[in-house]
Amino acid sequence: MTSNYYTITITVYDRTEVYSRVSDLLHEYAEYIVLRVGHPVKELDVAVIFLLVKMTNDEHGAFSGKLGQMKSVKVKSNLIHA
Repeated sequence: MTSNYYTITITVYDRTEVYSRVSDLLHEYAEYIVLRVGHPVKELDVAVIFLLVKMTNDEHGAFSGKLGQMKSVKVKSNLIHA
């Protein structure tokens, strides 16, 4: 299977509740992450994480699906076309 590049934006709306689970999943998929930038907005209890990943469509689907199933987590993803 061919790997593709994707941008993924993760918004965590309840940092105290789910941020550690998101972080654990990011560590599980660390080998696919090319770039990771995060910014907490403490006064809103929100965090925004931007990723550039290189993975197959199946891996991307599994990763995005696991994130999307978490309560208080929103995921936006785009395939980068060359």
